[in-house]
Amino acid sequence: MKLKVKNIFIKGFMMLTIGVVFTACKKGYFYPGINDNPSQLQKPIATNLLPGIIQSTGYEWNGDASRFTSTFMQQVTGAANQSALANTYAVSTDDVNNMWTTGLYGGGIMNNANSLIKIADAANQAHYGAIGRIMMANALGLTTDLWGDVPYTEAFQGTANLQPHYDPQQSIYATLDKLLSDAITLAAKTETTAQPGADDVLYSGNMGKWVRFAHSLRAKLYLHLVKIDPANYDKALAEAALGFTSNTDDAAVPFSGASVTSQNPWYQFYNQRSGDIAFTGYIYDLLAGTADPAEVPAKDPRLAVYSDGNGGLGTLYGSANSAVYLLSYDELMFIQAEAQFQKGNKAAAATAYNNAVSANLTRTVGSSAYAGTYTKTAANITLKDIMVQKYIANFLNPETWTDWRRTGYPQLTPNASGVLNGQIPRSLLYPSGEQRYNANAPKNTSMLKRVWWDK
Repeated sequence: MKLKVKNIFIKGFMMLTIGVVFTACKKGYFYPGINDNPSQLQKPIATNLLPGIIQSTGYEWNGDASRFTSTFMQQVTGAANQSALANTYAVSTDDVNNMWTTGLYGGGIMNNANSLIKIADAANQAHYGAIGRIMMANALGLTTDLWGDVPYTEAFQGTANLQPHYDPQQSIYATLDKLLSDAITLAAKTETTAQPGADDVLYSGNMGKWVRFAHSLRAKLYLHLVKIDPANYDKALAEAALGFTSNTDDAAVPFSGASVTSQNPWYQFYNQRSGDIAFTGYIYDLLAGTADPAEVPAKDPRLAVYSDGNGGLGTLYGSANSAVYLLSYDELMFIQAEAQFQKGNKAAAATAYNNAVSANLTRTVGSSAYAGTYTKTAANITLKDIMVQKYIANFLNPETWTDWRRTGYPQLTPNASGVLNGQIPRSLLYPSGEQRYNANAPKNTSMLKRVWWDK
């Protein structure tokens, strides 16, 4: 029998802090009869909603979303139960139900972000409204990149609409752009009603950092669209210029590790299900200098913090109090490097790439001394250089799967035991709950189905 991973943090934390309805996959998005739980806040306010939205985002980012994508991208190896099936690309519709229903929609990030936006707008709380939109865009972007077409315009209505239509991904991306544009405008307003502070566990109410996060996220999303229109390289560069300025701007969700509900999600999973996933695969051979000596000529110091050397997760991402990086300064520099390279500005690409590698080494191992090993110039930089180093830098981040689908880097060999005719997945199947109870859900065909921007 397959075991299911229970999202302990979200279920516990949301029940205590967020006055929104829970979901049950048996009835689609909302299950009548549990909407009036007396232990929940029936009239939530912005300051109560915000910390749960941020923390649950970190939990999902390094929860199921990370486990599936990191397995596909050979940053971990599935060894038993559901993880072993994911290793052969046999992810079932049941396997993604928890991520969709509890993590992202019904009782999860986006439903709560939608509540925050409504509450903030009604109370003229511009800065809470800005943050709500940024967190909505961040989660909605992840959702559409994993599945393609997803509900948005008819979602979050509770029992008023248990079968929302699915918006085309092209429309979703227009929504993402508006959410972030509106957030930037709202964040610039003088706040006279309520200012986020300690409840903002990401930036402590520093709206300048939130604005830089919004611009950085916008740059990343524009980059996703370059196969549709290369003009998006220019848009990505324009947004990146307004984004993060150093590692101190990183969107890194903190986890205290003080209790089971505040532990880093990878730490929690590994301690509860230590036999399910092994921290072996292509990235570890790459960092050891054996997989691709042309790109990594000798042992890289990041190997010692990514891995414990015995098939376990290293301390950087595998401690109870490890932060979860939604988007980092080094990732933004890699975005600039790719965009400049594809526009033919190889000198600018090399500068951004060198800055990205240096920033990532500083963030991960505390020193940029090893960056000289990877230094590139306009004369010798390649797209492969940029994307391989970005793959290393974005360890366990779902973005690595998006980058691979866009560029083909790193050049991975599909699992010989895979069930997709020698190919690596390009999207997830829609969850079984949606297939059973939402007549508007697209019918599943194959995990080889390409999303709109992956043409």
